[in-house]
Amino acid sequence: MWPGSVKASRELIKWREEVKDSVVLVLGAGTGVEAQAAALLGAEKVIALDVSLLTLRLLEYGAMEAGLGDIIEGRVFDLFSNEPLPKCDILVAADVLYNEELATQIGLRCLEVLAPSSSSPPPKLIITDSQNFHGTDFLGMVNSHKDRVDCPPLVWEKEVLTNFTGSGVMIEEDQLYDVTVRTLSTGWGGGGDGGDIAES
Repeated sequence: MWPGSVKASRELIKWREEVKDSVVLVLGAGTGVEAQAAALLGAEKVIALDVSLLTLRLLEYGAMEAGLGDIIEGRVFDLFSNEPLPKCDILVAADVLYNEELATQIGLRCLEVLAPSSSSPPPKLIITDSQNFHGTDFLGMVNSHKDRVDCPPLVWEKEVLTNFTGSGVMIEEDQLYDVTVRTLSTGWGGGGDGGDIAES
């Protein structure tokens, strides 16, 4: 597990009433920590997107073992394609900001779902990042976009997870460490305008 996936799952738990009966979309779902959390909280459907077929097989195996195979659907999806994101009520992207190019693409995908629409309110967002690599903060670009200029700016909230046990990079064993996770959690509490910032 990565710290951002745990933090995203905690955000979903915090908003459990809004997760219930919703369609949750997970970008870069990995092996499915956030997907299983959403399903266990009563989501009607969880669509888990990842570019890796092997990863999705592991995700689907875990979902079936947890009795959630009828709720969680894995799909191969390239964030850099021209394919639009599936419709959803909640979008989650946890610890996928590995480089500037990917972070920019996540920002563009956020703009895609936050674009004004007369048919439905924009989905609620949960974006987390525990890596804080240089050039992975896309909010300047998102906040300055013409479709967002009249909306409250999106901001990161930071939280330190102490004594976190999780995966180490290029290390076989899990590691115990303190880590700062930045979180963007917006649209909750009935605001539905993509501009309400939830406390982290």
